[in-house]
Amino acid sequence: MPYQLEVTQGDWPAEELRKGVEGLLAESMVLTLATAGPEHGPHANLAFYAFDEDLVLYFVSERSTRHSLHLAEQARAAATVFLPPPAFGEQLRGLQLAGRAGEAWGRHAEAALTAYQNRYPAFAQDAEVRAQFLAGGGAAALYRFQVEELTAVDEPHFGRRHYLRARVRR
Repeated sequence: MPYQLEVTQGDWPAEELRKGVEGLLAESMVLTLATAGPEHGPHANLAFYAFDEDLVLYFVSERSTRHSLHLAEQARAAATVFLPPPAFGEQLRGLQLAGRAGEAWGRHAEAALTAYQNRYPAFAQDAEVRAQFLAGGGAAALYRFQVEELTAVDEPHFGRRHYLRARVRR
C-alpha cells in the first residue's frame, strides 16, 4: 500500500504536500545523509539516490565508509534533499527527512536495484555486477532509507518560510 502523510505542522492538505515532496525528490539527484556512531561521532555524506512509490530512498555505498559503519551499528539516520535557490534567502526548496536506514537485502535489494536502475539506467547493467549487488557481495552495497518523518519547505508552492511537517504512514 502506498504511503500516506499525516501533517503534524502546517495547514496544507496532505495530498498536496505529498505531490510537493515527490516533486522535490524527482528534481534533485543527491542527498546529504547524516549518521552518528559511538567511536567516530557525527558524519554527513553525499550520495546519489533513487526513490519509490512508498517513500523509500535508495543509495549505493561502500561498506567500509564511515556512514555505512554507522548504519551497521545504528539504523537511525537523517537526510536532506534540496534544490539550489535562485538567490540568497529566496525561494527555498528542500526536505529534511528522518527514518531508518541500512543495507538492503532480499526483496529490499531487488526493489533498490529496480529503483536505482529506473533513475540511473546505466547503473549495474552488467549481469555479474547486478548479481553481486543482489547477493550482497563485493565492497559496495545497496542501501535503503525508509522515511518516517519529514519537514518540507517549498516557497514557490507553499509560501515563504512555510515549513510543513508530517509523519509517514504505511
